[in-house]
Amino acid sequence: MLRNSEIRTTVIVAVSTVFGALSALLAIMPLSFSFPIIPYLKFDIAEIPVVTAFIGFGPIPGIVSSITYWLILNLFGEWAPIGPAMKFLAVTSMLAGFWISYKLASRFRISYILVFLFGGLMRVLATTIVNYLLLVAIAPFFLEYAVSFVSLALGLKIDVGIGGLMLVLAFTAVYNILHVIFSLFPSIVLVKSFSRQGLFLNLKEPWIMVLLKEKKSKPSYRLSL
Repeated sequence: MLRNSEIRTTVIVAVSTVFGALSALLAIMPLSFSFPIIPYLKFDIAEIPVVTAFIGFGPIPGIVSSITYWLILNLFGEWAPIGPAMKFLAVTSMLAGFWISYKLASRFRISYILVFLFGGLMRVLATTIVNYLLLVAIAPFFLEYAVSFVSLALGLKIDVGIGGLMLVLAFTAVYNILHVIFSLFPSIVLVKSFSRQGLFLNLKEPWIMVLLKEKKSKPSYRLSL
């Protein structure tokens, strides 16, 4: 008989392989769709297997899946290597935000909603900083390209300057917030479905399920003076 630790290791390897392959498959299929205001920003369904692996089986399968996703984007994605690198940063910063805030939530009586909000905040902060560097220092031609799309979408003439830069960064932040929602909620539904079907039998219960159960059974934290 295999011990629980051996079962866990086997499952982690299998999940990392399966979800990484699924993410790679979805990445090369024409399933993404553009953010209307800045069309080079794509809502990509391939993020869902990465997030599902992360919230269902832990950080290792999630990170391995995200690395697989990044490698495939470098081979088949647009704007390589910049585009895939930005996507990898967005996904991994979001996962890091989820994990850090989950660890905090497991120690303090705070709303589980803050776990998801912190993950989104980490993604927005990381992508905003790197986009600023990209548009200003690394590839400034992207700024003119992005401002032209924003001008067209808003029906305004926007100069390629600080105002145009701020608008591009603001709409990029909106896109990333929407993508957190787009990637997270289907993943939670999938993990709940896997749990009901007994996929996690003899395994550690998914941390997202533990968090949701704990926050339903505990009162919200309130500051007292």
